[in-house]
Amino acid sequence: MIESELEPRVDLAKPHPLKVALPILLSGDLVQSPEHLGPGYIAAVLRHAGAEVTIREAVLDRDEAVIAALVEEKPEIVGLSLTTVAVEQARGFGRKLRDALGAGTFLVAGGPVATHLGADLLTTPGWEFLDALIRGEGEIPMLRLAEAIHAGSDISRVPSLCYRAAGRIERTAMQRGVSDLNLLPFPARDQLSEHGGRLAYVRISTSRGCTAFCTFCNAPHARNRVGPAIKAWRGVSPSRVVDEIEMLVRRYGCNTFDFVDSTFEDPGGGTFGKNRVREIAEGILERNLKIYFNVYMQAYNWSEEDRPLLQLLWRAGLEKVCVGIESGNEADLLRWKKRSTVEDNRRIVRLLREINVHVAFGFITFHPWSTFEGIRSNQIFLRDNVGHNLRRYTVRLELYPGAEVLQDLEKEGLLTPEFHRTLNPYAYTYRDPRVHKLATCLSAIFDEEYSQTCKLREIPAVFKFETYDVVVHNFVSRIARACQNDPIAQDIIAEFRSELSEVKREMALHNFALMSELTDMAEADRLEIVDARQWAEPTQRFFVDRMRTIERAKLRHGLRLRRHRADIAAIGGTAAPNVRIPA
Repeated sequence: MIESELEPRVDLAKPHPLKVALPILLSGDLVQSPEHLGPGYIAAVLRHAGAEVTIREAVLDRDEAVIAALVEEKPEIVGLSLTTVAVEQARGFGRKLRDALGAGTFLVAGGPVATHLGADLLTTPGWEFLDALIRGEGEIPMLRLAEAIHAGSDISRVPSLCYRAAGRIERTAMQRGVSDLNLLPFPARDQLSEHGGRLAYVRISTSRGCTAFCTFCNAPHARNRVGPAIKAWRGVSPSRVVDEIEMLVRRYGCNTFDFVDSTFEDPGGGTFGKNRVREIAEGILERNLKIYFNVYMQAYNWSEEDRPLLQLLWRAGLEKVCVGIESGNEADLLRWKKRSTVEDNRRIVRLLREINVHVAFGFITFHPWSTFEGIRSNQIFLRDNVGHNLRRYTVRLELYPGAEVLQDLEKEGLLTPEFHRTLNPYAYTYRDPRVHKLATCLSAIFDEEYSQTCKLREIPAVFKFETYDVVVHNFVSRIARACQNDPIAQDIIAEFRSELSEVKREMALHNFALMSELTDMAEADRLEIVDARQWAEPTQRFFVDRMRTIERAKLRHGLRLRRHRADIAAIGGTAAPNVRIPA
């Protein structure tokens, strides 16, 4: 059985503990809430075998202290988890780390980028600092690698490994991951302890894999695209999920959780998947765990008949759902092999809003095959459903190693050679150069440099509003939960929600008008970057003003609730990120 592979074969504590360091490179989602579960699981497995494992956070461009600490620590193994969003940071960090530690430390990488590129990454310029990389799930290979290095034995027996040997790149056979996830230890929570239990949210993994086929996704376990045969989806039992949540609540005082499963209701959103999430919700309620949580869902899995289950999830603490909407037109949904239709997408937005759950969503407005007809249908969908979020009108397809869409782009000559050299997620061309100009020009509304490099000198109000929108929703939602039996408080909350909806409706109409104007110019081949740039300052002012309007309404209705003596304190600490409204 594969589970026996989790059992140590070498005592990593003798004759001295093996020292392993797992730096966390803070980028993307890890900036807002830095805990990384992948290294957490590996640390737990290695500690069970006797290793001494440290987890340290490395902040972009401010990693000198971490490198100095690692030099003093003298680890025998350093493991880096590579994600596309942090690939350049990882390359720079790895070079500095190799120079500082010298050849005596074994540097190994894992994660999605390492999994999909495999040996090619080791031959790519700039990655000479790596001794090896692990493909697929890392717990078993890292354990075997640690044992081999500690015992001084041959690493050629380590599964799922690509490594340097006498000037060559060698590969070992990939091993499937643990089939029974209940046998994995809970992940090490060093980062949570380091932050005193106060993170924006705490991540929970209840499954691995995904039953969808989305062509832009590079999840290593999606439909068995990587490695030997294994189930497309594996889940932790509901009781164990609730056990982990309860442990985190009792030990650290956590109250906000983010379920990182690709789709919460998998496998397939059928009876088994729905019963599983029902049991999780019931377990949370039965143990009286007063928590809030976020999940990912697929639109086609949910219909009107699921309303009772959605309401149960809300009672258990469901606060936000991220839906992979991706498009507001059927042609693009087919291109991405999404099972959802436009009507499915509209329905899930409505269902979730009717039970006061915040709707976040993925969206791909621009891609190499975009047409103006498709762009306009996307804009109409956004206006009518989630159009207050201006940023979603401008999102471009991002490329990830291993994603199926790369094959289509290469076949049609739309993928530029730069992608294989730098992993630039925008290294493609457009069929229609007018669309290319529109896609890049729109980003100049946020920052001219952002339109070229996707790097910001400072965070604009449009970006801040995305976080602010969630914070305001959570504030209102939590008060509403705490005052469920107070009709006067509910009336006050309903009035605030009505004002908030009106502001968002106004924002949606403004955003749609702006995007329509610039799209008209692009289609007529009259759009230049200066045309979009002139909207940067007015857009900044517009979003700042609307955030101030919402904040004034929030304070006004909050004062009414206090005068009514509503138990606002009952919502407890939200651990929500503080969003400073720009001047």
